[in-house]
Amino acid sequence: MNGASASTHPEGVRYAPGLFAFTSLVLLFVLYQLVGGGLTLLAVGSAITEDNVMLARTATVLAQFLFLLVPTLWLVRRQHGSWSAALPMRMPSVTELVLAVLGMAALLQAAEGYLYFQGKIPVPAAIEPFVEEMKRMIEATYRTLIEARSFPELLFVLFVAAVTPSVCEEAMFRGLIQKNAVLATSPVKGFVITGVVFGAYHLNPFQLLPLAGLGIYFGYLQHRSRSLIVPMTVHLMNNALSVAAAYAYGFDTSDMPSLLKGGAEEASDLTVFATTVLFLAAFAVILRAYRSVTEPRPEGNAA
Repeated sequence: MNGASASTHPEGVRYAPGLFAFTSLVLLFVLYQLVGGGLTLLAVGSAITEDNVMLARTATVLAQFLFLLVPTLWLVRRQHGSWSAALPMRMPSVTELVLAVLGMAALLQAAEGYLYFQGKIPVPAAIEPFVEEMKRMIEATYRTLIEARSFPELLFVLFVAAVTPSVCEEAMFRGLIQKNAVLATSPVKGFVITGVVFGAYHLNPFQLLPLAGLGIYFGYLQHRSRSLIVPMTVHLMNNALSVAAAYAYGFDTSDMPSLLKGGAEEASDLTVFATTVLFLAAFAVILRAYRSVTEPRPEGNAA
């Protein structure tokens, strides 16, 4: 990235925002996934087990703060001159937060319906063993990381899996990356692009579309609220609910949506489809209500 005068780029940023966003993504990917992941691999080994899971969790926290948050803060200062330019922390109203969390809940239920039908898509026989093994490995690693066997362990897991990513990932994606994507394109394109990248960044092909949808939603919340506090809160609640559910009910790998489990008979495809449509409609209503209580100021170019 070559330096440029303040008048060359929108809002007087130092570098071309599109190139800066892409370069930042590559840099942070290398730092977090390769450097942080490599150090974790050296410390923990190739497999996360009950014997080394606490070390793996600690390494995960350190990697997020050292290789995501700290470089993000430096990049924001380098590009924008101040943290507030890309990391706004306006205190939202209670109504905003409640509607944002309700929207997340409806979107998650709709996503579970999508995953149910995705699981019914046939996989070519030639690659089915590979796909199933990859899915098993991802689920086993995730399960070991978030399952807690005591209340004190639950509190630590909540810090690892909910508090840490809600701060570090939101500062990176909804702060640094979205701000520059918006300056390079438009507000809507900016948060959509950032959301898709957020989904891909998690390196879970089986949940790519739901994660991208969640990322776009987080970006929309930041766009409307002009505050990272809203997506941070919703991100924290999303992850915390997953951890709490695993602690209370056990880790469930079935594709059936959570609200339809436990019945005397397994829900039919039609029931799952109808429920998914219902939650999508509820999400649309909540999104409209959220839009009505937020008044975004101009940012970047018009959408």
